[in-house]
This record gives sequence, C-alpha cells and structure tokens, in this order.
Amino acid sequence: MADGNVRCPDVSFTLKERLPEGEPSDHFAPFAPDLAVEVVSPSEDYADLLRKVGEYFASGSKQVWLLFPNTRTVKVFTAPFEMQTLQAHDELTGGDLLPNFRVRVGELFEV
Repeated sequence: MADGNVRCPDVSFTLKERLPEGEPSDHFAPFAPDLAVEVVSPSEDYADLLRKVGEYFASGSKQVWLLFPNTRTVKVFTAPFEMQTLQAHDELTGGDLLPNFRVRVGELFEV
C-alpha cells in the first residue's frame, strides 16, 4: 500500500496489463489490486473498514466491495467517498472494470 501497510483482501482482481509480464506473481504485488473485496465479520470496526477502503484507493484500486453476510448487503465503493449499498435483491455489476460481471447480491451469500 502507499503507506507501507501490507493488505491482502479476501478476493482481488487485477487487470492483466498491470501484472509484470502479464502473469500473476507467487508473492504480494507491489501495488493494490484494481478490485479489492472484503468479507466483513460482525466484530470488525466500521471506522477501520473505511480506513482500509481509503488505503486501497490511495494505492491505486478502482473499486472496493465490502460484503456484509449478516445483512446480506454489499457496499460498492467507486471512490473513497462514493458508495452505493446494494440489498439482496439488487444486482452487483463490475462496471467499467469488469463489464461482463453481474450477480444478484443474495446469491453471494447462499450456502
């Protein structure tokens, strides 16, 4: 991360053209992924989550998704202070970053 922290989101996506020689590494990349996805546990502090979101964007991420299993909601950040909350019946899309990705939010939480 830009501030020296090492972050490992639960799920991440990086465009192939950003990867050294177009191939994934076996180690942490020296940059943030284009998309960082965090699955939020009930014990996590919301202020800390927002700091994490800010770190991802400051380090080059284009989107951050926070998945809340307890409420079956997703908070989609497209900038540090631009956020949309999606409910179980809503459709999550990848926007310009992943134009062919779409899923109903509730499906993310089905067992």
